[in-house]
Amino acid sequence: MLKYLTMGAVVGVVLLGSFQAALATNIDDLIFEINTKDDDKDQGEPINFQILKDDKTVVYDSSWHFGNWALKENSYSYKRAPWGGSKIIVPITTDDCPKLKLRVEKMGDSSWKATFQVRANDRQITLLSETPVVQFGKGHPILPEKPLGGRKDAKVTQWNGGNVHIFSFNCPPEEKK
Repeated sequence: MLKYLTMGAVVGVVLLGSFQAALATNIDDLIFEINTKDDDKDQGEPINFQILKDDKTVVYDSSWHFGNWALKENSYSYKRAPWGGSKIIVPITTDDCPKLKLRVEKMGDSSWKATFQVRANDRQITLLSETPVVQFGKGHPILPEKPLGGRKDAKVTQWNGGNVHIFSFNCPPEEKK
């Protein structure tokens, strides 16, 4: 009897794992939303978006964008992927969400405050809800424990004296309708 219970438990776990994997949604496209706060992002200071998996695998790299654009104070912009040769390098699903991080880097020394959000599959899935306000610029480092404002539930890590910010994806559940 114990043999059948054990075998039933193993089969149940395998089936549950297969069922859970079947529920995972493939990520086909990404939208990086940028909300500029308080000041402009100067022209000539491009930004780069990367998605990292397990802190080391680059899943997506946008290359440098918005270099010739000044992103105005309190404005909204976005970058879509895949776009212009920037493809999702490593396939990902919604099951990968807890392992993913957004890395945003800005060139130049000028100050710029912004929040970010990442959505997928034509804005159907939120992978990273709006981040706290972070400040870029070598002369303006901020402490990860003290975001400038906005949502406090997105985890923030900051490197490189203010020109690199990393956010853990929080993949909030979709609202039930």
